[in-house]
Amino acid sequence: MSYRIYPVTKTEICCEDYSVKINGEEVKLNTARVSACPFNRRWPGHQRGMEQSELINFLSLCTDEILHFEIKVKKPFEKVVIRPLSLGIKPEIDKEGVIRFTLEKNAYFTVEPFGRNNALHIFADTLPEYNINKNNDDVIYYGAGEHNVGLIELKSNQTLFIDEGAVVYANVKAVDADNIKIIGRGILDNSKNKEKILYEENAVGNTSAVLNAKRTHTIQIEYCNNVEIDGITIRDSLVYNIRPICCKNLKIKDVKIIGCFRYNSDGIDMHNCENVIIDNCFIRTFDDSICVKGFDFFQVKDVNSAVKEAMYHNGKVYDVFKNVLVKNCTIWNDWGKCLEIGAETKAEEICDIIFENCNIIHVTGPVLDCYNIDYADVHDVIYRDINVEYDDIIMSPSIQERDDEEYVNKNLNYSPTLIDVTTDYHFEYSAGGDRRGKTHDIKFSNIHLFGKYEPKLYFKGYDEEHKTYDVTIENVFWNGELLEKIDNLKIDKFTENVNYMVNEFSQNDKNNVDSKNQLKRKTPVRFINENGSGKRIMFVGNSITLHGVKEDIGWFYEWGMAASKKENDYVHLVASKVNEIENDAVFCLCQVARWETDYKNGKEFHYLYEKAREFDADIIVTRFIENCPNKDFDQNVFKEQMEALLCYLDKNSKAKFIITTGFWKNVGDMALREYAKENSLPLIELGDLGERQDMKAIGLFEHAGVANHPGDLGMKNIAERIFDEIKKLI
Repeated sequence: MSYRIYPVTKTEICCEDYSVKINGEEVKLNTARVSACPFNRRWPGHQRGMEQSELINFLSLCTDEILHFEIKVKKPFEKVVIRPLSLGIKPEIDKEGVIRFTLEKNAYFTVEPFGRNNALHIFADTLPEYNINKNNDDVIYYGAGEHNVGLIELKSNQTLFIDEGAVVYANVKAVDADNIKIIGRGILDNSKNKEKILYEENAVGNTSAVLNAKRTHTIQIEYCNNVEIDGITIRDSLVYNIRPICCKNLKIKDVKIIGCFRYNSDGIDMHNCENVIIDNCFIRTFDDSICVKGFDFFQVKDVNSAVKEAMYHNGKVYDVFKNVLVKNCTIWNDWGKCLEIGAETKAEEICDIIFENCNIIHVTGPVLDCYNIDYADVHDVIYRDINVEYDDIIMSPSIQERDDEEYVNKNLNYSPTLIDVTTDYHFEYSAGGDRRGKTHDIKFSNIHLFGKYEPKLYFKGYDEEHKTYDVTIENVFWNGELLEKIDNLKIDKFTENVNYMVNEFSQNDKNNVDSKNQLKRKTPVRFINENGSGKRIMFVGNSITLHGVKEDIGWFYEWGMAASKKENDYVHLVASKVNEIENDAVFCLCQVARWETDYKNGKEFHYLYEKAREFDADIIVTRFIENCPNKDFDQNVFKEQMEALLCYLDKNSKAKFIITTGFWKNVGDMALREYAKENSLPLIELGDLGERQDMKAIGLFEHAGVANHPGDLGMKNIAERIFDEIKKLI
């Protein structure tokens, strides 16, 4: 077990807002410049003023161990919040004003003693596994220190490796290149990239200023296949941080984007790509964060010719954007939109797009946005399991009209639109094109909003021929409460079939781990301290209790899914606690997933659990229900079969029982509640845990079903609730 702080290379900017110790060791911090207020304008002929920015600290490291933080803040403060809230980190402030907390898993997060200003950003990576020979001819390597490079052009089969402690001042470009990588834990710094002013102009009173400069994106890759961008930090981008155009098989993982304060500094804006995965990134941008776009040639005179030239390249057609998965990302947006389709949508189709398991920690503009202002057929878009955090006072975004105008928050009760789906025409971005598109089959599921402002939803079509239709919103939570209806919902006359529905069992629906063959060994019964002489406690459960190795879903262990190690699953945690108060206790694990799946014929499976019956338990904890089919669930039959199972396991009719509901809310929970009540048994509710992303192993496993199982924090909470009841019976 170890952790490592990446070397800090001093640059021209320096912020000293914080001092940080990790496990008692003083560590060095990096600096970035970010936007201080949501004050924007179309490119006005010159760059944004520094007075609208602020310096912040960020800390970069890698770890595979638990870390204890001590943070001293140079300025007085009263309280502190750590975001995303879903991490469940509760900091303490000691009497000297030191902020203390423990980080139990890798995460990208912010420590905020002053709200959205002057926050400390912490990027705790996993340990790197690049296996790159930096001396290889196809590797462009930069080690610790500053490197003033300029332009890096990647060719096929090349790797750009920016190592820990490196600060590389550069733009990266690749065209018609295959099998390229941009990797490492160093910093790609774009601060020396300045706009080239073609002629002096000012935006006051005219619109031509937008054309007076040439600006280049930090990473621009065009017509490339098999691209990997992994681990790097991008700082102070002039325009877009990452701009893929017509790329296929693109993976962006563990990328941190920070220091965006200049005009149009978007995060990851993609155009007509296919097969894209964006995973576990932290993105703080001034403008839009992640955008799925068509072509955007609205500034050229002949838009149609420009689009045709871009769409037909080297004998291939790039007129569709499809197959995108954005997952496990943390977003901080200082002015624009967070997760967006559009606005530019010059593509025949934009489809099969998924945004899931993302945390949005600061916003000012529309949050989940599908804005179709060109001619694409936008369909089959899913936003699911998204957490959105609103500040108590959200700075209202404003457009600056004059150079000497200062930002004023004119609306102290402002809140943005949470969900916006629009088919429309935009006077500027749609310029040069007369075709309109349509937007349909869009789904939003399990959207969690935290803050005092209610969710606002907006849906708009363009005309009778170009509508927005077939939109499903399933489960919107406001401060943890599932809303029965949406009060602030606006739908225009060119929008059809927008439906809000409540599905309280949606988390259980995501459990796609096969309930059959969960154990390779024939017997579904295991023991801990089998020859002990103390209390005999049995856990009757499913994969959360015990799951064997199953390589095809990325599970290589034999313990409760999805704890990081055996000692961290709920059974072993409970066993450890019991052993503190009961000497030489014995534990039995009885895995009944097969029984769950076919509970209506449950007696047929009793023979599988004969060894558990012979265990002769003093206490039996039931920890199952998740694999019982929701369809045609028969509450009475379930209770009858459950009674038969427990009677079989309780050989001498002496055991005391503890009943738990599902980790994910399940249609069978009511049957469990009734069974407990009818038999005067203690009942432990667990369903609230399954609604929380921080209780799961999200981001630790590729298989969605495995990742949806309780992680270490979820297991800890299950164990604590069960032990509280067990100790009453010992």
